[in-house]
Amino acid sequence: MTGCVSAAQANVRMRRLVGAGARELTVSFDPPTRTGLDSSSPGAWGLVGHRGVPIDSIDDMRVLLGGLPLHRIAVSLAADDCAAPLLALYRLVAEEHGTPAGRLSGAVGNDALTGLLLSGSAPFPPRASLRLARDVLAHGLAELPRWRCVTVRGDRLPHAGADPAHEVAYTVAAGAEYLLAAASAGLDAAAVAARTTLCVAGAGTERGTRAKLRALRRLWCRTVRARFGTAPVPRLWAGPGAAAGLPGPSAPGGLEAAASAVLHRVARLGGLLTVLEQRRGPELFGVHHPGPPAPLPRLARPWAASDTVRVRQSERLDKLRAWRVQREVDDALRHLCEAARGDDNLLGPLRTALASRATLGEVCTALRRTWAPGPPLSPG
Repeated sequence: MTGCVSAAQANVRMRRLVGAGARELTVSFDPPTRTGLDSSSPGAWGLVGHRGVPIDSIDDMRVLLGGLPLHRIAVSLAADDCAAPLLALYRLVAEEHGTPAGRLSGAVGNDALTGLLLSGSAPFPPRASLRLARDVLAHGLAELPRWRCVTVRGDRLPHAGADPAHEVAYTVAAGAEYLLAAASAGLDAAAVAARTTLCVAGAGTERGTRAKLRALRRLWCRTVRARFGTAPVPRLWAGPGAAAGLPGPSAPGGLEAAASAVLHRVARLGGLLTVLEQRRGPELFGVHHPGPPAPLPRLARPWAASDTVRVRQSERLDKLRAWRVQREVDDALRHLCEAARGDDNLLGPLRTALASRATLGEVCTALRRTWAPGPPLSPG
């Protein structure tokens, strides 16, 4: 989706596509939604509805999905850092439509690590982001049998200057981190791998793309075999070729060897999660000393044309807060914070909080405060 759109406008487009025979839809979210900010937040100015849909609460998700046959279509949610609350909202509304979880088909991005690798900043700390991704995987395995629960977006890396070897290596490293986190929580590594997609950019020619996917497959198999024995190869997908990036080895064997060397370097640094926790991700692309993280997630350049959408969303938020039962919201957010301090799956507490009409920004703020350095803060 391009331009500034509201949930109502996006719904019209999706219903038109379904009416024309489409059975697979992709929903992109605007930058504030993807980074856990309400549309009325000062950090969202100029970005509400920019190249995606603003979703602030269950009310917006109801508008977005209104009239869609969710039992007959597959919906991909292009959400990474905020995959958990957005998936919870999607399922809540689907159940209101009468579609049980077992009949839902779709996918959710759920890849925070490559974003951290590129920018060094995210709504949540790296380990917390990985924990949320793990919880989405566990929730999908337990309750969403027709859902793909993580897509590693390695195809974004060439735009930051990564050559093909680095792109393949970091894609494998991120996918392995998700698999390791899931296995450490007692999940079946084979089942997780079967629900995972590894995505890289096309190489510009069909032959080059096939060679790139072959190198990705071989490096994944070696990495997984060393840690877990055997596990299925995830779905491999090549997107459009990237104009950016650096030239890499042209021979398939050369690409595989170069990517393997990069992966070994990451392992010597302590693994991808350690690199991200030390905020050394951008350094791997030649950006040194990126500075301290911003208090709020860094967003794209503000776009003045979104002001109308932001005003409308802010009015909807005012009405929501005026009509909801605030005590129920406060209790649900408190329970969410308690669960975040422990190791329970957060999808249940998130569903409860969002069903009580807590906003996306409120649940993400509660989690940020709980996981912030120092004593945890209670919401509100």
